[in-house]
Amino acid sequence: MATRKTATKAPAAKATRPAAKAEGKSVTKAPARTAPAAAKTSRAAVAAKPAVAPAPAEAPKKARPLEVPSGEARYRWIARAAYLRAERRGFAPGQEIDDWLAAEAEFLAIHGIG
Repeated sequence: MATRKTATKAPAAKATRPAAKAEGKSVTKAPARTAPAAAKTSRAAVAAKPAVAPAPAEAPKKARPLEVPSGEARYRWIARAAYLRAERRGFAPGQEIDDWLAAEAEFLAIHGIG
């Protein structure tokens, strides 16, 4: 019959205390070590390095035609723009049609119509 050897745990290392503490004297910690001056980098050196490597040249994406709102969405956009124009001029009466036409022209210019 073959006997199997079982792994035994190594005895735990005893915690050692500094001689000063064992004698009742106070022990002060040494200050933490800092990186050598040569290893430190200045802000200017960091700013000079490119953060990200330039991307390889890609084929330009085809421009999608803008979807032009129609119907209710178009009406609401123009109405809001006309209201903002009237608000800027202090809601003085008599220029409502001019505000509407200017807002409509702005809508057409933004969406590349006309």
